[in-house]
Amino acid sequence: MSKIPATGQTVEIKLLGDDGQNYRFEPTAVTIKPGDAVKFVMVSGGPHNISFDPATVPPESKAQLDANMDQKISELSSPLLMNPGETYTISFGGIKPGVYEFHCTPHLAMGMKGTITVQ
Repeated sequence: MSKIPATGQTVEIKLLGDDGQNYRFEPTAVTIKPGDAVKFVMVSGGPHNISFDPATVPPESKAQLDANMDQKISELSSPLLMNPGETYTISFGGIKPGVYEFHCTPHLAMGMKGTITVQ
């Protein structure tokens, strides 16, 4: 399956970590349309990544979402963003409406999670 580029708007989500305790995506939830893109911006407290649990991704969109992610370290998992200012953009081209939960693998135990709702 090949990547489908974004054709709509790009929504930004910041990746933040403060004082070793408060790790979060900001905002934690966004709503987009099919064809939009989500740009993750590393701000502080890295390394961070963006990972979708294959068990929670709607089955009809799993292969396309995986294909839309560049430079993956594993299925549905972005590379690590190490430095402030680094970005990672995911196209939601060809992605069906649904709820897509994501997390930061290094900080999952600290509750660094978010939700992208495709309408």
